[in-house]
Amino acid sequence: MTLQEMLTEIPRLTTREQLLLLEAVSRSLREDLDVHDTQGSAERLLGIIKTGEELTDEDVERIRFEQLMEKHS
Repeated sequence: MTLQEMLTEIPRLTTREQLLLLEAVSRSLREDLDVHDTQGSAERLLGIIKTGEELTDEDVERIRFEQLMEKHS
């Protein structure tokens, strides 16, 4: 069913059916927002901890390498 067909059918639904549809759409949107909100949490934390000195790309790469070696050894 296309969006246009759905929009045409909505007024034909009973009030109860329209409320059920509204609840279903609302639930779906909340779930999507929860997923996106959770995914954005790490990005919001970037820069929150001060290290005293800025890390270079080489420092970050070295730290990542050390962590991977520790994890897989």
